[in-house]
Amino acid sequence: MGEAQTGHEVHQQHEKLVRALADQHALAVAQDHDEGVPDEAFDVLMERAQTLMAYETQMPALLAEPERVRSEKIIFWSWRAQSAVAIALILAFRLLGYSNGWYALVVPHLVATFFGWPLKATVKNHLSLRTASIALHAVGVLLVLIVLGVLSPWFIIAFLIGWAFVGTAAADGQETGK
Repeated sequence: MGEAQTGHEVHQQHEKLVRALADQHALAVAQDHDEGVPDEAFDVLMERAQTLMAYETQMPALLAEPERVRSEKIIFWSWRAQSAVAIALILAFRLLGYSNGWYALVVPHLVATFFGWPLKATVKNHLSLRTASIALHAVGVLLVLIVLGVLSPWFIIAFLIGWAFVGTAAADGQETGK
């Protein structure tokens, strides 16, 4: 798709194509005599009309492109940041000699975040994947608070529900993108 255009630029391009078609139509009408429009003028008119219709078909994707690019950045950095959080917790456990079995929660979190690294945002799926990526941060905060003992181990249930939501949203986003 190339460089993302603003909505204003997309609409300006659309107006330019509409004006070109209108100008060609006016020219064809001016050239119209009793025997009809000359073939060359008609061919140019049809070409401009087809160009306009093709652009109008692309307009929804062009208008959504800036948001898709923003979502792509959020998705890219969210999953990597949560991997870094899990790695930091594992290193802290090793350095401090503290774990109390929390590896059983942190290592699956790390592995699951690695699976999010290759997620790609398309026009169709970017909102679903963005939502999953933002929710992933809430799950990461829960993880940190649970393993550091700030929250009760009963909050593991909320952590698992959070991962179910993130996993479902990410999987739905991937299916929508195909």
